[in-house]
Amino acid sequence: MDEANFLERCDGCGDCVAVCPHEAIFTYVPDAPVVGGTPVMKPERRPCHMCEGFPCSTVCPTGALLPVSSWWLGEVRISEADCFTYRGPECGACANLCPTETMALTMRGRHPQIAREHCVGCGLCIAACPTSPKAIELLPYEPRAQRAPETAGAST
Repeated sequence: MDEANFLERCDGCGDCVAVCPHEAIFTYVPDAPVVGGTPVMKPERRPCHMCEGFPCSTVCPTGALLPVSSWWLGEVRISEADCFTYRGPECGACANLCPTETMALTMRGRHPQIAREHCVGCGLCIAACPTSPKAIELLPYEPRAQRAPETAGAST
């Protein structure tokens, strides 16, 4: 659901934070009274492992997190300027990590490639990326129906 509805429903009980085995959900540090203390996810910092059964949503007493079979948190983009494979050395640390049935990130030759339609934005590939800055970036959440079409020549 969208953020406004989530914030309206979430009572800040922390059950989803407590049940997340990977600490992907954490409590927001209050800097605004409306959202302070609510659970948040930052997949680019703490990846979501898309746990079987989504225990975080099943434990939610208010329905702020709805039980689903898969969530979409965003999608990633690869920066060719920062990715090792475009600068010479082999890598592949990001490959084969997708928790979804269809891999969104695969290797094409020696370079990673994203299948946008399969990426859920979990952040596992970002966490595995050894470059600094990270060669994989999480794009801000935007409902799929509102996303701009992919442009030719853009890194995906």
